[in-house]
Amino acid sequence: MKDFLIEDATLGATALQNKIKEHHKVSINYQRVYQGQQLAMKQLYGDWDSSFNNLFSFKAQVESSCPGSKVIIDHYIVNGEFRFRRLFFAMKPCIDGFLNGCRPYLAIDSTFLTGKFKGQLASACAVDGHSWLYPVCVGVFDSKTNDNWIWFMSRLREAIGSPPGLAISTDAGQAIMGAVAEVFPQVEHRECMFHLVTNFKKRYRGKVFDDHLWAAAYSWNPYLFKKHWAEMEKAKPAATDYLRRHKKLWTRSQFKTICKVDYVTNNLAESFNNWIKQYKSMNLDDLMDKIRQLIMIKWNQRRKIGKKLDGFILPHIIKKLNEQSRELNLDVSECSEEVAEITLFGGSGFRFVVNLVDRTCSCRQWQVSGIPCKHALAFITALPNAPIDKYVDFYYSIEKFRGAYSALIPAIPDKTQWPKSTHGFFMYGPLLMSVAGRHKTERHKGRSDKKGKKGQHQCPICKEYGHHWHNCRKGSKEDIEAMKTLRYISSSMHIFLIRSYSLLSICLCRGTPKKMNKVTKSTESSIVPMEDEAPTRSMTFPPRLAQFPLSVFRFQFMVSHPSTFNITVVKTWNLNPQLVRRERVLPLILDQQEGN
Repeated sequence: MKDFLIEDATLGATALQNKIKEHHKVSINYQRVYQGQQLAMKQLYGDWDSSFNNLFSFKAQVESSCPGSKVIIDHYIVNGEFRFRRLFFAMKPCIDGFLNGCRPYLAIDSTFLTGKFKGQLASACAVDGHSWLYPVCVGVFDSKTNDNWIWFMSRLREAIGSPPGLAISTDAGQAIMGAVAEVFPQVEHRECMFHLVTNFKKRYRGKVFDDHLWAAAYSWNPYLFKKHWAEMEKAKPAATDYLRRHKKLWTRSQFKTICKVDYVTNNLAESFNNWIKQYKSMNLDDLMDKIRQLIMIKWNQRRKIGKKLDGFILPHIIKKLNEQSRELNLDVSECSEEVAEITLFGGSGFRFVVNLVDRTCSCRQWQVSGIPCKHALAFITALPNAPIDKYVDFYYSIEKFRGAYSALIPAIPDKTQWPKSTHGFFMYGPLLMSVAGRHKTERHKGRSDKKGKKGQHQCPICKEYGHHWHNCRKGSKEDIEAMKTLRYISSSMHIFLIRSYSLLSICLCRGTPKKMNKVTKSTESSIVPMEDEAPTRSMTFPPRLAQFPLSVFRFQFMVSHPSTFNITVVKTWNLNPQLVRRERVLPLILDQQEGN
């Protein structure tokens, strides 16, 4: 069992049961496998209680190997015992890389742990010039309370300070929003649009909101935002009153133009949660070391990429702009070499003003994202010998990208070789609250989350699950009629071999499935008259390959069962191969005439 857990420490008792049965051909009951798993995990990764005390050794190792890193451990005393409360962990290369090479933007969120300690793993993630995930720090606490979030935000501010133009994105939780307002009162606070829409749809629904709510969030220009807002207010004034009560920013038209990040959701933090998802059941000291190792590997990969890059702006940005410049359908009316009016060919009523000196466009996309919009591209490409990379913000430069990953994250030995800490007491794990039911390893899905497959059957017309093709509401009548025709031709073949002259008759009789009625058949109404017949020929085993020549078709069958046969069509007339499938057919009646 140890070997299996060394390969994958996240294996549960059921998975271990299957592996033991597969490799050793032995069936062991669940309880014994579970107890063996716990014993093996203790021998491999240490005791659960000692893992919290081992955090001080992890702190000593990190601070000695990577000076300037922050590992802050908070504890409390219960009945004379020191117990773990919360943790903050940030490495010096991540802090410096964020300040020197990343855009001033942080996505902050937390995810629950799935081990014995059901706490919360908080994270603050930035984004580099390549729009890649950039973890800055992590924290652990028991629950998402105001006190815990304020403590985490305070440690974060001690690590990074308050960079100019900093924007922080969070979900709609009251505790985390209150902590940001208290610790970072001057930052641009954005609310995740996905969480806002999730809460909004609990109260208001309708096509007008499907058409205009997300469109309002993605609107760069206040004028376009107001157009979508007016449509929603006209349909439901109470809905817009609800949105006005959300004081945090959720639309691009209200974003400031310093951080050069245009995200309206908190997907950056969700990406980090998914990145470390399979390690959330590990002991806390092993989890922190694993996160450090993952970041170290990722930093090394990106540092190698940065060394290979040449030029001023990152190549993928220039490639994207060059592709967009070939598909423009805009008319440029130059006012000077720096200012022009941009309109759509044919006239759409919208006219945008581009200023190359100030790097602005009246649509605001250029100012918010830092990358020239299509209107600016139309003006830039109309000028002779105008380089595009000159008008891209410095945050997307190769120099900034290299600065984010220039510092090395040092390698450290395993925890058996970490220095012994001299903190003077033994720190136990937190007091656990008993909860009813089985421990959860997956979060509860919200009403707006994508649900899994409703059923195992997939409709061949709309490719969705949960219904059959003859009940498909999204398919057209022509598609359903075509499916009926195909089913009539090739879906089900009931093959009977009749006594006289070995005649093969094919019954193509299955169209739309219908409810079957019970019918009592007499011996006179059987398919083949059984009067005055010789006894049926006994079957031979193994089954033989039989070829039945026909005047119209030629089939090749393998009879694979002596009573109810699975007949595989090897060759048939010109049909779609996907429609030829293995079918269970009625018993094949073989009769032998005298003299055969």
